[in-house]
Amino acid sequence: MSSNIHIESIEKRYPARGADPEKLVLRAFDFRIRSGELVALVGPSGCGKSTVLNLIAGLDKPTRGAVAFDRPVDAINLSVVFQQPRLLDWLSVQENVGIVLTRSHAALSQQQATVRSLLEKVELPEHANAYPQFLSGGQRQRVSIARAFATTPDVLLLDEPFSALDELTARRLRLLLQSLWLDESRQRPTGVLVTHNMLEAAFLADRIVVMGGTPAEIRDVIQVEIERPRHPDDPALFEVHRRVMEALQSS
Repeated sequence: MSSNIHIESIEKRYPARGADPEKLVLRAFDFRIRSGELVALVGPSGCGKSTVLNLIAGLDKPTRGAVAFDRPVDAINLSVVFQQPRLLDWLSVQENVGIVLTRSHAALSQQQATVRSLLEKVELPEHANAYPQFLSGGQRQRVSIARAFATTPDVLLLDEPFSALDELTARRLRLLLQSLWLDESRQRPTGVLVTHNMLEAAFLADRIVVMGGTPAEIRDVIQVEIERPRHPDDPALFEVHRRVMEALQSS
């Protein structure tokens, strides 16, 4: 079951290190992400987007404040898709997807059926027995996306998942992610996307949070009121892109 995410008066400081002074990245940062929605975080490099994502993921701890869910954190099923696929080279494609199910209470046959279904959805069934080193960058990231959805996550975090890909491949994977997001046979997670691509944010997100400043603050929150499924060439997306750019330029 997806969960609201409450970011409550977060402060994040990094201590002085060598010649680098102490750095205050976030101060009194408050935001709520509603259950089942996908929120994109955009802003200049170094403004704290990935810091927010890492705090939600539990990969880092706030100096003050808290990140809270509707249930205890150990009851939240959380998946992350990173910029790089982070696959295990000694495992096949189907094993890389299925490895996250090894602690599942589901029968082995059900786990195998889940993996087969996801490989069909990401258009890789013929590569089930291949190893990551024999796949293209886009194929490896499709495996990463399938793995993220395998456990039916409550919360899905996406850290610039398509930025290392050429634009044509990235476009295909955005459409793929949209298809998985809209799949009515699966629970829709609460999603957080970090991206530098404003059209990507407009295409995928329900809301776009524009961040800026040092320490970071929320400069604007833009609602994307475009019906899904969306087409990447919809002129309405370019209007959202324009609004995001105006918010960034004024920050």
